[in-house]
Amino acid sequence: MAVTAMAAIEETPTGGLLGSCPAMRELREQIASFAASELSIHVFGETGTGKERVARALHAHSPRRHGPFVAFNAAGFTDELMEAELFGHARGAFTGALTDREGFVAAAEGGTLFLDELAELTARAQAKLLRFLQEREYRRVGETLARRADVRVLSATNVDLAVRVEEDRFRQDLWFRLRDERLVVPPLRERGADVRLLARHLLRRDAERQGRPRPVLGAAAEAALERYSWPGNVRQLDSEMRRVLVVAPPGALVEPRHLSAEVRSAAERGPRGCLRAALRTFERDYLRRALDRNGGVRTAAAAELGITRQALVSKIRRLGVCAGG
Repeated sequence: MAVTAMAAIEETPTGGLLGSCPAMRELREQIASFAASELSIHVFGETGTGKERVARALHAHSPRRHGPFVAFNAAGFTDELMEAELFGHARGAFTGALTDREGFVAAAEGGTLFLDELAELTARAQAKLLRFLQEREYRRVGETLARRADVRVLSATNVDLAVRVEEDRFRQDLWFRLRDERLVVPPLRERGADVRLLARHLLRRDAERQGRPRPVLGAAAEAALERYSWPGNVRQLDSEMRRVLVVAPPGALVEPRHLSAEVRSAAERGPRGCLRAALRTFERDYLRRALDRNGGVRTAAAAELGITRQALVSKIRRLGVCAGG
């Protein structure tokens, strides 16, 4: 099963999980391993890395693939509105509730519910979500009838919830309910030559959609793309390639002058900063391995590394380390 799913993830556009770097190969292997399970998977990654694509790939290769995939972004909701949106409401439950309305949970029945941006949930919202995850029951706002939910729950954040737990900003019991397993999507700046592969793919895709001749990325342009740090990750690269398709003549060789000013400046600066990036990557991997060897226990990992626990926590936050434990 895992081998078959792995091949499908690599060969089809499901999730758009292109890339040959070790981290992406490991991620596809994890998706293939966990897709068929009912485990609650938490996806961690920076904004724009493709966390929802990972969730969609898990759904697409699961027994629930014929059911709906419903994404709910929890950011920016008040407690009351989040509850009404997630669980639904009865007519007259509050001002403006003119009809009964099903929520996102009901819409995902028989399929997968993807909960995104959970890091900023209030204490009350966390309690409501925890109860739902524990009992797989919910009540529409304004009703007393308990409804059963047959959904698989996947979640994602762009911050490490383990750190929020240590800061008493996120419930530990909810965190445990969300993460039977945790998958990490690497930032684009750490994926090396994947930048070129993705850029070619996105340029080809957009050209085909618009029925236009596809420009060809020149070596200098590709080098500039790979040097750039991509703070917006794959989402930003996607935007850059759409812009290139407009700026570069149809079928032309794309040169650095066709790239946006901020990306072009990376080419003009040359390879400076590569040593710093390499050291950062080494330090991040070294810390992650130490945490994994100690089962995620930070006190033990800090002792092994010869630093204080506070120093370790500081490095985890600065480097964005997300250990498997």
